[in-house]
Amino acid sequence: MSKFNKPRNLLLILALGLALALLVVISLRYRPEAQLQALVKALPEGVDVSLQDIDYTHIEEGRARWRLVAQQVERKSASGILGLISPQLNFYDEQGETKGSLQAGGGEVSEDYQQVKLRDNVILKNSAGYTLYTDHLDYDHTTQTATTEDHVRLVADGLRLQGTGLVFYLKQERLQLNADVKGVLASRQKE
Repeated sequence: MSKFNKPRNLLLILALGLALALLVVISLRYRPEAQLQALVKALPEGVDVSLQDIDYTHIEEGRARWRLVAQQVERKSASGILGLISPQLNFYDEQGETKGSLQAGGGEVSEDYQQVKLRDNVILKNSAGYTLYTDHLDYDHTTQTATTEDHVRLVADGLRLQGTGLVFYLKQERLQLNADVKGVLASRQKE
């Protein structure tokens, strides 16, 4: 009788084969300390977490309230500020319907998530049909206001406004342009 025909020897050979496969997997996944240090050094100075291709949906009481999609998110260790690259936000109402969207080239979110600063081609769209364009927009969640000192352009069906500086009161759905205000109101023609 061959040595491999005994069940005990066959199990021993299988166990050795599995141990060898496990050793190969561990060795392929093992990264020497020098490689890990190089990976950590590749992070920008003062950043303790950096994530790519983010898609996060914030849910309250079982319903989506907002969704963030971003090319990159970094948490700065000293301040706790989240840096955003190419953020796109969608906002939802109480029924879960899209209320609006926002996109920018970059931005920052405070550690307590109460302050948001967006920059570079900021575009805010509302489901009611208006679109706001500016280069910089700050949002304060405690007062629920969005502000900027930059040039602003507002476009809606039959309406075009522009000016410098803006205060947008979200709860009241009221917009205030501060200076150099110009606008065009196109009358709707009866057909």
